[in-house]
Amino acid sequence: MSFSKSSVFKKCSAFLFVLIFAATAVLPAMSASAADNKSGINGYSYFRQAYYGKPYIFDIAWNISDKTAKSYGSKKVALSDKAAMNVWYADGLKKDMSDKNVTAALAEVLNRIKADYASFSKPIVLNIENTGNATKYYKDENIMYYAAVLPFADVKTRQAYLKKAYNDDSEDFFSVSLEIVNNSGTSKKYLDKAYKDDNIAIFSKCLDKLDDALNDKDFGAVVNTYAGKAYADGEIAFFAVLADRMDGDTAEAWFNRTKKDKNIAFESIFDNYWDELDDKWDEFDDALDKFDDAWDDFDDKWDDYENYVNSSDYAKYGVTYKNGHYYYKGEPVRYFLDIQRSGSSSTVATVETNPNGKADIKIVRDKNGNITGVKKLTDKEIKKYFGDR
Repeated sequence: MSFSKSSVFKKCSAFLFVLIFAATAVLPAMSASAADNKSGINGYSYFRQAYYGKPYIFDIAWNISDKTAKSYGSKKVALSDKAAMNVWYADGLKKDMSDKNVTAALAEVLNRIKADYASFSKPIVLNIENTGNATKYYKDENIMYYAAVLPFADVKTRQAYLKKAYNDDSEDFFSVSLEIVNNSGTSKKYLDKAYKDDNIAIFSKCLDKLDDALNDKDFGAVVNTYAGKAYADGEIAFFAVLADRMDGDTAEAWFNRTKKDKNIAFESIFDNYWDELDDKWDEFDDALDKFDDAWDDFDDKWDDYENYVNSSDYAKYGVTYKNGHYYYKGEPVRYFLDIQRSGSSSTVATVETNPNGKADIKIVRDKNGNITGVKKLTDKEIKKYFGDR
């Protein structure tokens, strides 16, 4: 058994991803710990997140529907760009929204959201709390508010909450705290501690954070080091977590070692990996076949277009098309222009530039759109339609 497919698969899948990504819509990225994207009233999609604007916590949703907006009161809040934004608010917040201190803090929060999300509009304040630290929200297990407040605490306080979340074995609060501390050294420290304490869930979260923070070489070194420890200690569960994050070459090296050592339990991890990779390879083959079919279809259409040009009125006036470029009386065309007019409107039908061409031509048509001849493009026309040479 070999892992030679893995590197090929990565290259090919990256190529395919480029093709797919071009036609894929992307939603704004949001922190899972501090934000929520869900369906609101009547299935309308909206965003919700808690923000800290000293000394208040604002629970804010935005992009609400028109129907939802009609059910609440609203107030205009002046932003930093001197524009006023209409802000809706939940029942019971009218008094708070009349407080200048509250609206000043809210304006600062709205400015931050507006800077982060280009699609930000129609916000509604769902709750306002006057607070000073994360203690209350940690105790209440309100992770959204906790994630909003902790970034404003000093470094020592952030580290203290991270330690507390670890000691309490609170995976979600640990994950949020680790993200906010955002320190590779700290992540490595807790990675080692979690391994020694046999806490595989926290170990996995630390690995994920390091994967985001480190380059491929450094992260690979961390994975390989702990894979060695887990293999020597017989910690198959930890080894499986690490194997899932190995690159193809590292996975192949470890597979060969487990096979040589006749360590069937650890070898089976890579059997599963290989089966999964084969499934992905099959999926890629199917996608590639579809792409080949689409490419063949495009080639057929391209051939049809070349045949159309070469058998149409273009050819009667010495204009042909071959290998993606126009030719005039056998000479490659540099600038080609064909404008078809319909009534009072004008439609540019064909414009092409070929740096290796020599002739600069335009198709001449009568008022009915019929081709009557070919003329040389003037310098003025070239500049108008193609810009400076």
